[in-house]
Order: sequence, then structure tokens, then C-alpha cells
Amino acid sequence: MRDSKKIPELKRELLEKEIKSLTDKWAVVLVSPKYIDQFNINQAIFYAIQKGLKKLSLPNPFLFVDGNYKLPSIPYISGYQSIIKGDDQVPSISAASILAKVTRDRFMVALDSKAPGYSFSENKGYGTEKHRIAILSQGISRSHRLSFLNNFREDRNEPSLFPEVRKSSPTESQNESHQSSIEIQ
Repeated sequence: MRDSKKIPELKRELLEKEIKSLTDKWAVVLVSPKYIDQFNINQAIFYAIQKGLKKLSLPNPFLFVDGNYKLPSIPYISGYQSIIKGDDQVPSISAASILAKVTRDRFMVALDSKAPGYSFSENKGYGTEKHRIAILSQGISRSHRLSFLNNFREDRNEPSLFPEVRKSSPTESQNESHQSSIEIQ
């Protein structure tokens, strides 16, 4: 296994079934674009990790985290290790990445019928040129992350097409729709 984005979609779906057949100790947490805009992507990841741990209710797990993160204090874990490009190096992180990607892709396909015209079922939420053009012609939907949309500007010097997003402290009252994955041992 390796980084889920490097595995063809059909193979990812087969691997998802295989992973789920091997364990019942997994969780995928979705975090809303609104939450991410309000608190930033890193805070959303930390929130998702803690929420996933609560769902699993494992006694003092050790975490392998994909990326270069310094986690906030989490009292009910025995420790963690952040691993840059961990989804390409650590099979358990790869498995978590596959579960998260398959879940997100399914969510994006379902979202396509609720927000037609953005080609979510094709682009799976990634910033393709076709997606950028759809945003410029149709405007943004409630499913778009305002904090990411400025990346769609053709020229970094042109003024932002999107409002600035105010940051504040996290709460648990937000809707869920962005995935995060961790591996727990």
C-alpha cells in the first residue's frame, strides 16, 4: 500500500474492503468547510483526530500521524509519531489514507447531485481548471472552503474574489464533511 492518491480508484475501493475485513478498529471523521474556514485546516485535523479517538474508545493508543504535526495535548493517548509522507512509508497510515480517500470520494459523488455544475464527481473536490471555471461562472457553493478558494486565482497579484474568513477557537457544533486520517495502534 501507499499514498491513496497514487492508487487507482478501483484498486482503492478493493483495498478499502480488504482493510475493513481485517479490523473493526477504524474511524473516518468528516469536518465541514465552515469549520475549516473558521479555525484553519490544522485545527480541523486536530479536531478530527480527537473525535476519531473518541469514536474508537481505545485505551491509551499510540498514533502514527501523516505529516509534520505537533499535536496538542491529548490525555488519553500514550504518544504519537508524525511522519512526513507517512502514507507512502507506513502501511497502517496508508490504510487510514485509503479509508479516508474512499469515504471522501463517495461524499463528493453524492455532493455532485446536490451542487450540480461543479463536477464534484469528476474532480472529487480537487482544484482542477474546470472546477475553477465553474466557481468563477456559478459562484461558490456552501460546500466550498473559502479559505482555499484564493488558490484558484490565475494570477496571485489579482484581488481576491472571495471574502476573508474570520478565525476563532474550535467548537464541536460544526457540521462534518472534510476527512482526516490517522492510524492507531
